[in-house]
Amino acid sequence: MKKVYPDRIVNIPGTDLFDNIFSIDILDWGGKEKQYSDVEVVFISDLLEKRKNIEILKMTDQKPAMYSNVYSPEDELEIFKGLFENAIKNKKRIHIVGVTLKEEVEILEEYYEELRFLREDINCFAPDFSVPLVTVSVKIENLMWKGSDYKAMRSKIFFQPPIRESGQVKAMFKGINRGVTAGIYIEKHSSEIEEFLSDCVKNEKILPITLAKTLKYNLEQAGFNGEDRELTINY
Repeated sequence: MKKVYPDRIVNIPGTDLFDNIFSIDILDWGGKEKQYSDVEVVFISDLLEKRKNIEILKMTDQKPAMYSNVYSPEDELEIFKGLFENAIKNKKRIHIVGVTLKEEVEILEEYYEELRFLREDINCFAPDFSVPLVTVSVKIENLMWKGSDYKAMRSKIFFQPPIRESGQVKAMFKGINRGVTAGIYIEKHSSEIEEFLSDCVKNEKILPITLAKTLKYNLEQAGFNGEDRELTINY
């Protein structure tokens, strides 16, 4: 079994050197149940709820894909920009949970490039997440599902923020893999979620070290703490 750290993968003493098993820690940092003195945690879902479009919600029984516009991308982007600009203006550290849009990732990329976190040799970012005033996490549900899944899953995937179309989901993976998304937020663990994360590694959607960073080490850099939960990935 191999332990995955933010900068290396090492064999765990006493385990088979040639097996294909990875051990990755998931940091349970508290979510809405815990407050931090050094960083304000903001859930986009709380602010989006005030802009819920009731008329569109009534249509989702017949057209479930319209649920994405119950909490519209335009409203989410406006909220994100407001949070971002306020943090920069007031030099206030915030962590935004629940980004779902390509435009949000692009804003972060521009900001992190200004902070000189871009490594041009690999065209990815290598942030020290204790430095930026703005850091973000994406909710696990917004990686697991895409807009075309509404037809089959219907209200089972009526999450908040909503599941977006496939292009936006790809942008969420890009944010993780390029290094600007600090974390993946998991409110409730399940075997389905663990299977999804395992598949992300097996199918090379996310590298093991990158996954380890977004599940624990980036978040610790950003100022969070808590108990660890082990994710075991067996090829």
